[in-house]
Amino acid sequence: MIDTTIAVPFDIFDINHPKKTGLSEIILYGVIPSCLSIIYLNLYKREKKWTLVTFFVIISFILEWLTSKVGVMKGAWQIWWSIPIFLVAYAFFLPWHLKFIQKNGIDRVIIA
Repeated sequence: MIDTTIAVPFDIFDINHPKKTGLSEIILYGVIPSCLSIIYLNLYKREKKWTLVTFFVIISFILEWLTSKVGVMKGAWQIWWSIPIFLVAYAFFLPWHLKFIQKNGIDRVIIA
């Protein structure tokens, strides 16, 4: 959601064509981060939190680096700037989100 609320309006980076929105944006903004988050939440256990955080930050960074290397992601954004954002998301936001979900009677996040 940060990508669509901050990066797009301020034109921090572009996915493929800078003036058009297409399938690649939908996948890179909506599908991949959501899938990684759901996988993370299903694997999350407090005792292995930092191992999972480290693993998912690395995976997220590699995926972003690959989009940059193949020329899909372009612009002023430096991919190194994403590491603190990934850390906050995986270490703090997603565990809080899981507590919120469980507090409301859902045991795990499951895709059917």
